Amino acid sequence: MKNKADRSLGTPSAGDLAAPVLTDLQVVIPHRTTELTRAALKYSATLATDLNVRLRLIDVHVVPYGVAIDTPTVNPKHLERKLRQLAQETTLPVSAEVVYARDWEQGFRRSLAPGSLILMAMRRSWWPTKDKRLAARLRSLGHQVVWVECEK
Repeated sequence: MKNKADRSLGTPSAGDLAAPVLTDLQVVIPHRTTELTRAALKYSATLATDLNVRLRLIDVHVVPYGVAIDTPTVNPKHLERKLRQLAQETTLPVSAEVVYARDWEQGFRRSLAPGSLILMAMRRSWWPTKDKRLAARLRSLGHQVVWVECEK
């Protein structure tokens, strides 16, 4: 009976002092080129040393308007194999996804959950590039965008 009274007064018991359970942190990496994706995967491994991180590697394949969206111009198994090979280069859990769309940015945005954390690798540049403008648009939509600058 005393235990119930103590809990109602806010006194923590031994079961309440357990370590908090961390949920998985989901990080989205868009696949633009192989070099940039490798740089993002390498950076994510250093970023997630003590965190429960799950990576989503997303490759948006643009299908031209003259072709049905169900029949892409590249063999889907080839695209999946390429992503799986990249995903095997890291020790973190990775889910590789291929998205078919008419427009790259629209396909990528459609595959994101609200408030996603996006890790974008881009080449070092002093002026605004299309990747930097894309990052700004994604931020304006409520996503968190982290840049990884590459030397090449």
